[in-house]
Amino acid sequence: MELTSAALRDGEPIPLRYTKDGENLSPPLRWSGLPEGARELVLFCENITPETQEPFVQWLVYGIGADARELPEGYQHKAAPEEPLALRQGRNDIGNVGYDGPLGSVGKTVRYRFRLLAVDRELGLAPGEDKQSVGAAISRHVLDEAALTVVHERQA
Repeated sequence: MELTSAALRDGEPIPLRYTKDGENLSPPLRWSGLPEGARELVLFCENITPETQEPFVQWLVYGIGADARELPEGYQHKAAPEEPLALRQGRNDIGNVGYDGPLGSVGKTVRYRFRLLAVDRELGLAPGEDKQSVGAAISRHVLDEAALTVVHERQA
């Protein structure tokens, strides 16, 4: 599987418009090479430079149909799911449903990972689930995953 973006480059700084210092828009994402048997996709945006060992989830999306190939920029602002996506957004570690872009600390480079997982079943989860619920639902059902990592350093 491969996860790409017209706006993001692996290992490079995330454009300001996708951060809380900017417009806080979710970036456009595109994927290819899904494994045979994939029924649903799950997307995490995680701060992987937290003070704790667990990644800090900034955005959690599930219920993405295996026939979908992209999420457009700003998708977190859509009021109703559009086919074939029919996705649901979960509760992030900030406590919000939807995308909360990078903020980081002044003078500290923080890494953020967009991670897409292909699972072999439809999860049937309601909107607003947290990472523990989604993690339990996908346990032993992940067929493959792809990631795109960006960095952000908040300016003073």
